[in-house]
Amino acid sequence: MFTLDDLLRATEGSILSKADEVFSSASIDTRTIKESEIFFALKGSKRDGHDFLEEALKKSKGAVISKDIELNSKDKTVVKVKDTLKALQDLARYLREQFKGVVIGVVGSNGKTTTKELISQILSQRYEVLKTEENLNNHIGVPLCVSRLNKNTEVMVLELGTNKPGDIKELCGIVKPHYAVITNIGYEHLEGFGSLEGVRAAEFEILPFVKKIFVNGDDDFLMEGLKEWKGEIITFGLKPHCEFRAENIELKDYEISFDVVHDYLNFSVKVPLFGIYNVYNTLAAISVGLSLVVSKCGILRALESFTPVKMRGEIFRINGLEIVFDAYNANPSSMKVALEELSRRKKNRQTVAILGDMLELGSITERAHEELGKLMKDLNIDLFIGVGKFINNALKYKEGYVFDSCEQAAQFLKNIIKGTEVILIKGSRGMRMEKILDFLKEKNNAL
Repeated sequence: MFTLDDLLRATEGSILSKADEVFSSASIDTRTIKESEIFFALKGSKRDGHDFLEEALKKSKGAVISKDIELNSKDKTVVKVKDTLKALQDLARYLREQFKGVVIGVVGSNGKTTTKELISQILSQRYEVLKTEENLNNHIGVPLCVSRLNKNTEVMVLELGTNKPGDIKELCGIVKPHYAVITNIGYEHLEGFGSLEGVRAAEFEILPFVKKIFVNGDDDFLMEGLKEWKGEIITFGLKPHCEFRAENIELKDYEISFDVVHDYLNFSVKVPLFGIYNVYNTLAAISVGLSLVVSKCGILRALESFTPVKMRGEIFRINGLEIVFDAYNANPSSMKVALEELSRRKKNRQTVAILGDMLELGSITERAHEELGKLMKDLNIDLFIGVGKFINNALKYKEGYVFDSCEQAAQFLKNIIKGTEVILIKGSRGMRMEKILDFLKEKNNAL
């Protein structure tokens, strides 16, 4: 919640018309904007928010614009600025400066969104928490989140994403985190970073802003890069040297359980997730929760009621068919753990890997997709179905069927799926792999 005065102080904008002077948050989307919000008319590569100004003013309290537009009426608050994106970011920066609570930044190559959600759920047992929605973790999504600050907020948990050098630094300049959580370092967005070292350098842009970090102590490449860092490092992982350790791990089809070990503290947790990678995500959240004095009972309550994030490790049971749907993004490391999980779930059923292209891998694109073929062969995956052009490279090591589109793959599936298989659907977001999930739901009459 912020006032018109806050907006003017932050942006140095000028009032074109004035009505309401208090806003619940900022919005950039007329499809979802609320009556209590103010619309920021951002200009994108494909659409200009000014084209939707009339609709925005009908639905909300007002707008922030940068173009010379003649207003049909003066019954809404309209502020003019030089640059609406900069104004949104300046507003977030101003609101952050007024905020007296704790800010936690979550970065890393894999698991950021699930870890952010787990941290938020745990901390909500003790604090009033504001978190980034879904994966809105960029130069627009993060400021939009900060605009939702209100007088009751005690902690912000912010996922900070990066596609190129400088992204994390820019976001940290706005939100100024107190603590950082680094989930891992892996092959992501290599077109923007060039190498694994480049990825690490980009994620480490958060370090100058914080004095305490929670990191995956089992990630040797991550830890090697922190040798010269002078701040406080809290490690989580499976190895004995980690301060927060997971022991006696049980991986079940719809639940993971393990013992949390820290100094003289030892207790057992369960969470309705699957896969060894979610042990790390959960352990990261527990380490933050315990450090911020959330009780053991609060942590257990939060984890037991946790709901998996949409499109990230969801399980669908459709009659006799089981589908592991993890299709928000894909890179070599996340593909590897997903295929290992598929293999683990076999249990005398046919395993089917439906994989889309891994995008933005730059010079390692061909080799990375070849390695998927090797991995599927080593794991004895029964059937491989690919979608895209890069995934063709997997055929060098693993027999299968590759199609240009999800629609073509779905037509092929129509004739071969018996309804008893365990299926993994995974690919980069741009591949729209949910189309295949929708087909399988329709075909098998999901309950």
